[in-house]
Amino acid sequence: MTTVPQENESDYTVAERPGWPEEGKIEFQGVNLKYRPTTEIVLNNLSFNVNAREKIGIVGRTGSGKSTICISISRIVELFSGKIFIDGVDISKLNLNFLRSRITVIP
Repeated sequence: MTTVPQENESDYTVAERPGWPEEGKIEFQGVNLKYRPTTEIVLNNLSFNVNAREKIGIVGRTGSGKSTICISISRIVELFSGKIFIDGVDISKLNLNFLRSRITVIP
């Protein structure tokens, strides 16, 4: 019997997929991020895919959002809107300790 995770279950993948992330596919879908509610959007409708086992580099001038992309993956700052998926899992639904124990960002 397959159980469907409830909207408020923050760490459902721990029981269902203990080896997560298995492949490392990352998907940003319409990501908008603000550092504070009263500030402007710093990532504006960002969408891209990184395929499983693919290595990428993010380059750009100062203030272009490189570090912001990295901290959005570890949820140091929560998204204003949009979704980030890692191996098909919406990371906003995960327990922070679980998420951060399973990913590494190399600056």
